[in-house]
Amino acid sequence: MIMRFALLNKNRRALLAAILAAAMLICATALAANDLSATADKTDVAAGDTVEVVLTLKGEALSAAEGSFTYDAGLLSFEEGEGGAGDGYISLISMEKGGSGSLSARIKFKALAEGKAEISFTISRIMNYKGDDIGKAETKLSLNIAKGPEPTPTPEPISYAKEGVKAVNVEGATTDMYVWRSIENVTIPSRYSESTYQYHNETVAAAIVNDSDAPLLLYVTDDTGATGGYYIYDEAQDKLYPYMTVSSTSKSYIILEPAANVKAPEGFSETTLTIDEREYRAWRSDDAQSIYLLYARNPAGEVGFYAYSVEDASMQRYSVLPAPPIAPELPDTVTETPAPAEPEATPSPVEKADGGISSVVFYIVVAVAVLLLAALLFIIISHKREEKLRRQRAAKRRAEREKAMKQQDV
Repeated sequence: MIMRFALLNKNRRALLAAILAAAMLICATALAANDLSATADKTDVAAGDTVEVVLTLKGEALSAAEGSFTYDAGLLSFEEGEGGAGDGYISLISMEKGGSGSLSARIKFKALAEGKAEISFTISRIMNYKGDDIGKAETKLSLNIAKGPEPTPTPEPISYAKEGVKAVNVEGATTDMYVWRSIENVTIPSRYSESTYQYHNETVAAAIVNDSDAPLLLYVTDDTGATGGYYIYDEAQDKLYPYMTVSSTSKSYIILEPAANVKAPEGFSETTLTIDEREYRAWRSDDAQSIYLLYARNPAGEVGFYAYSVEDASMQRYSVLPAPPIAPELPDTVTETPAPAEPEATPSPVEKADGGISSVVFYIVVAVAVLLLAALLFIIISHKREEKLRRQRAAKRRAEREKAMKQQDV
């Protein structure tokens, strides 16, 4: 009896052990089906860096998973998510037939401050391809955040009222302007080089063209340096006016202010011309609306008036050519010289005209007057013909110039 009871207890213990082993196997299988991991591209970062975290759920025939994650908002900020991850939530879905062996999402964080940041992930519901709820999963990830680099201090703005030299007679200035003492960090115009100049007994920076009569340039701005640029300095008039250039094909012309004794050619009136949204002082032809004159200096150093065409933006030296001499032409109707009167057979004594003048002197005076009158008429007729020919030549030159401009446009 005793042996039978011992044998029964032994069988019961074996059965219990088998049951426990099966339970452990089932739990192990369930845990294997819910394997959740989180990895970062780097775990040691500095404030200001970004970190990319990959969350991966592995299992059998996975169809969908839902969950959330938490983090310290004082140490990290959510930047973006992919694969079903948003700021604080997770929604993973498999699009494969029969489910997938793994589901994953990417989350990007930005490190904000020094400290140890922990991210906790919880998958609260996992479903397989058949729609069965197969459990939950959790994992954590730690990041070590070091102190970021010190911010670069903002430099104190330069006051050119202190650093520069006050400028006088600045054309178009509405506030105080100052000449810079250094143009080290300013682009220098083509062909110019940096130099110095004594402006009102103060040494300032200047731009010059060596061995040339090109205008002297000074860099002039307001107190903040925001308004201004290069100015041409006219030493004779102690005047500063903006440095401006006009480009025509491959040439660049420096716009100058004409001296007081320089007058515009006849037939041109002063106006303004807008080129590339900038206004220039110009002179417009009274009889050709598209022809303007600019007072400028070309790359060869030739200073004078240049004709600028609005139609094709071309520019060329303007000069008035003297009219070639014209041979005098006789009038169409030739006046016949009257035949001299036949002398009287008997010469009469010299008579005096009324008033005591002899008749010979009287006739001489009348003849001289007639000759002077004829000469005056001849000069008037010749002048009118010459003026007519000059206008014809001017019209012909203007027509040829317009024809050439049209051919350039074509």
